[in-house]
Amino acid sequence: MTMTSREISRLVAIFATILLIQIAVVPHFRIGGYIVDLPLVVVVLVSLYLTPPNGALVGFIVGFAVDLVLHTPFGMTALTFSIAGYVAGSISRQLAERNIFTRSLTVALLAATATSLFAAIGALIGLEYVTRRELGAIALVTAGSAPLLTVLLAPLVRWAFPLETVQIHE
Repeated sequence: MTMTSREISRLVAIFATILLIQIAVVPHFRIGGYIVDLPLVVVVLVSLYLTPPNGALVGFIVGFAVDLVLHTPFGMTALTFSIAGYVAGSISRQLAERNIFTRSLTVALLAATATSLFAAIGALIGLEYVTRRELGAIALVTAGSAPLLTVLLAPLVRWAFPLETVQIHE
C-alpha cells in the first residue's frame, strides 16, 4: 500500500499529539511506578496497517523524535521502534482487520517484546540501568495497558487510513 499525502499528514498529526501527551501528561499517571510507552503502542498499532518497510520507516521517525527527549543513547529508541514497526507490518495482512480483541493482544505482545528488545540492545552496548529486574514490570505495564489503548486509539487509526485505502476482509 502506498500512503497518500493525506494519510501522511494525518499520521504526522497523530504522532505529534501522542508525543506531546507522552511528555506532558503520561508521566503523571504511573502504573505500579512505571509509565506507559504510548508512542511505542501507537507505532505498533499504526504499523499493523502498513507494509513492513513503511512500518519500519514510521517506527524510525517516531523513535527518532522520542530519542530527542529521552536520556538514552541517541538512536536506541529509533532502532527499537523501527524493528517493532517492521514486525507489525509483516503480520499486518493477517491481523489488521481482525476483531479488536485479536488486534489488542497482538499490539500488547509486540509492545512488550519491543520493550524487552530495548533492554537487550542496552545490555549489548553496556548500559546497566536497562538490565535491572524492573524490565519485567515495565514490559507488563506496557503489555497491560496496550489492549485498552488499542481500543481507544483504533478509531483514530481508522481516521488516518480511510476505508478506501485499507480493504476490509470479513
